[in-house]
Amino acid sequence: MNPLDSRARAASAAIQESLATAAAPVPFATVVRRAMIAKVMNVALVGIGIVAFIGAGAAFRTPQPKVPVADTITTTTTTDAPVLTTTAAPSTTVVALPTTTDAPPATTEAPPTTTSTTTTTEAPPTTTTTTTTTKPPDTEPPEIVITSPENRQRFEKREIIVKGISEPGATVTYRERVANIGDDGKWQIRVLLESGRNRITVTATDRAGNTAHDSVVVFYVPPDVAAFSAHAKFGSCEFDPPYDIYYGDGEPGSRVFITSQFGSGQTTVNGEGTWEIQVFFPEAPFGETFLVGVSDEFGRSKAFEFVSYAGGGA
Repeated sequence: MNPLDSRARAASAAIQESLATAAAPVPFATVVRRAMIAKVMNVALVGIGIVAFIGAGAAFRTPQPKVPVADTITTTTTTDAPVLTTTAAPSTTVVALPTTTDAPPATTEAPPTTTSTTTTTEAPPTTTTTTTTTKPPDTEPPEIVITSPENRQRFEKREIIVKGISEPGATVTYRERVANIGDDGKWQIRVLLESGRNRITVTATDRAGNTAHDSVVVFYVPPDVAAFSAHAKFGSCEFDPPYDIYYGDGEPGSRVFITSQFGSGQTTVNGEGTWEIQVFFPEAPFGETFLVGVSDEFGRSKAFEFVSYAGGGA
């Protein structure tokens, strides 16, 4: 504690002691003297506080705590004489702190000018083009092939299985009967043969309605059918046009066919089981041998050679 603080505390204690003894009756002159002493002490305390405050501010430049000072001192004296009440007006001391003007001059720097350029690119309008492609109609016929039986194959049983391949999804029919067909296009169908020659024709129809056909000729020879025989009478000829005679045995009522590249013919086996036919070969080349086939409608057949000498080669 510094000397100034000690003096301030002593002055404050003296004032409080005087207030404590103020209740006893004292002469008027004493009261006046005490009031003047209190006022002088109050002024002294204020001056001490000011000096202490200025010294502390000069040393640390920070505000120090104020010394508590009684704002109001009321003295009441009760005697037979008139009562004198003295009220010390509160003292308010304004201490001006030293003003430091060391702050750097205010510099107002204009912010840098930023130029923002916004480029707006307008996207071209979106155009939606709907292209409708019309598929041309399907006009191509479907594939249809008979793979079994072979052409001109003979059978001694009446019922056979016909097999083949067609376009997947197509419908295969034989005489209004529908064949069983798989996803791979393979099909088969049961066929009942008639005695003798049979032409089997199947039809494929695709989803567009296009159709295609394939056929095969087979022969059914029942066990009780008479044996077939065929013979050629000459084998060569000098007459113009050249010809030959073919004959033999066969199933009564059945047909017999004569075929070659230069001439052909057909006949029917009579009721006695025999047959005969004369066949001309007007386009046959002179002196060249060619084959002539003879068959019945059951698929039984024979082949003969023939050579023409018509015209003497002139």
